Amino acid sequence: MAFEPPYAPETRPAALRVVVAGMRSPEGAAPYRAFLKGLEAWLGERIEVFGRRTYVEVLEVLRRGEAELGFLCTLAAGLGVEEGFLEVVLAGDTRVPYQSLVVVRQASPYRTLADLAGRPFAFTDPLSNTGHAWPRLLARGLGKDFFARAFFTYGHDRALVAVLEGLAEAAAVDQVVYVSLGVKGLRVVAQGPVDPPPPVVVRKGLPREKKARWVKALLAHAQTPEGRRALETLALKGFLPSGDEPYRKVYRRAREVLP
Repeated sequence: MAFEPPYAPETRPAALRVVVAGMRSPEGAAPYRAFLKGLEAWLGERIEVFGRRTYVEVLEVLRRGEAELGFLCTLAAGLGVEEGFLEVVLAGDTRVPYQSLVVVRQASPYRTLADLAGRPFAFTDPLSNTGHAWPRLLARGLGKDFFARAFFTYGHDRALVAVLEGLAEAAAVDQVVYVSLGVKGLRVVAQGPVDPPPPVVVRKGLPREKKARWVKALLAHAQTPEGRRALETLALKGFLPSGDEPYRKVYRRAREVLP
């Protein structure tokens, strides 16, 4: 199995090229790579796994055909579906509800989202549902300069570190990632509703037989001891069949607050 550097400028030929969105830093994405290494044995074909720094770059990789399959965030997947170059084949079966959490340091004085007006705030990625869109939706009506000092970390784990190290007073993150990391010293002051969890997507227009084979292998490997161990560190129980429409709805709802 080929593990390219996380942000390799080019991809090499392979039977299946998989791009993993940067929901975690490259080091934190190791469980995805461990899981996909096992998938290679199921398929009996070479798989290349790589990442990109931003969700926009991940979408472009799929749009240009440089990857056939991707592990995406919910909102980015919705954008790809809306623009017609992606389709959702599976959704993560999460151990906790997938929703946005706004977290602060345990000892900080903040009790509500409104208390954070004008404070340094860590978002994850401009196309993140939990790490950007939902906090903006939750803060509507709290003032146009509410997030005047916000910045992007391009990773949920990095956003949490930014809070712990005092670079930000709060961060918006995915509850699934938050629970899987088990970070101490933080508490939740606001949360969004439950949304469709991050999906597995494929590039639209690929042969149906090929997609069906990948889905069958993903579902089967997720039930093996090795697959379960890798997914457990991501707070996943496995995968469930899914389609495009729930993700399209997430994107359409978020459009009003996207840059």
